[in-house]
Amino acid sequence: MEFEGRESKRIGSQNFVSYRLYDAEDRVFEEGMALTLDISRTGIGIRSDHDMEVGLKVEVVVAVGDDLVKTVGHIRNVKPYDQGTRHVGIEFDFLTDDELNKLAQVYPDITQ
Repeated sequence: MEFEGRESKRIGSQNFVSYRLYDAEDRVFEEGMALTLDISRTGIGIRSDHDMEVGLKVEVVVAVGDDLVKTVGHIRNVKPYDQGTRHVGIEFDFLTDDELNKLAQVYPDITQ
């Protein structure tokens, strides 16, 4: 499922997420772990201790219940959060129906 605009409901969440950041040559230059702050069918917000640049490609794997949701997106915004951390907004480039169904098992309102 591809997205043209962010018109979906954000839901507060605290899930572990692993991420891989890619440079302009599509090479991984950083990997890490974070916690989600919010989630929607078009993206997630994570709390990170690391600086991340808007526009970078990011591969994410979100632990949701007993499942892993894997997708690729781009960093859309970075804002100060608390105690030196940042709220990083990641917009998904796409999300398969299977991955959306995994999210919906834990967050039923996510399909709205």
